[in-house]
Amino acid sequence: MVTARTIFWEVDVQADFMLPGGKLYVPGAEKLIPSINRLVEVVRQGRVFLISSADAHNPDDAELREWPPHCMKGSPGAELLPEARAPRNLVIPNEAGFSIPEDLSGVQQIIFQKNVLDVFENPHADALLKRLGKKSSPAFEANPEYVVFGVATEYCVRCAVDGLLRRGRRVAIVADAIRAIDEGKGRKVLDELKSRVARLISTEKALASVGVSSNAAA
Repeated sequence: MVTARTIFWEVDVQADFMLPGGKLYVPGAEKLIPSINRLVEVVRQGRVFLISSADAHNPDDAELREWPPHCMKGSPGAELLPEARAPRNLVIPNEAGFSIPEDLSGVQQIIFQKNVLDVFENPHADALLKRLGKKSSPAFEANPEYVVFGVATEYCVRCAVDGLLRRGRRVAIVADAIRAIDEGKGRKVLDELKSRVARLISTEKALASVGVSSNAAA
């Protein structure tokens, strides 16, 4: 049964960011893959609900004036890694006309596509958050804790955590399942988020929060 008190939140675990040779590779990100796989495995087992973000760029996106082209729609680099996916997922495009199904009971993972750093620019992200904690399927406690992991710490992870905190959500960051492009900037971001009451936890503690022992999840 899906736990009512915890939701996992995965940030941009895509080939272009995670793998050497990716278009916007985060140095060392591939070392996170075993931890991410362990976290997502409990999603695949039906123990916890997962919300993910994924860049899905068009050639004329404004972000590509600042960054090299990456995670282009339909490209291999835009794909979530297999270790980051659950089999029953729902992709939600960054398009106003899309409607989130009322019944999500058969969905293990929501994947929000985005064209900018902040996943909350996808209008459906706020719509889903408002539904969670209410009488819905799946049903959660009034204010579940969001357990965040992925890349990159000082960019999209920061935006996700900031967005959740600004919306009054409780947040834990999985410190051994995130990676910064610039480690110094990443540490400063984590210090700032901690000052706003985000917790730093380990993969082991994240798994324990959904009732999974380290041996069971290995």
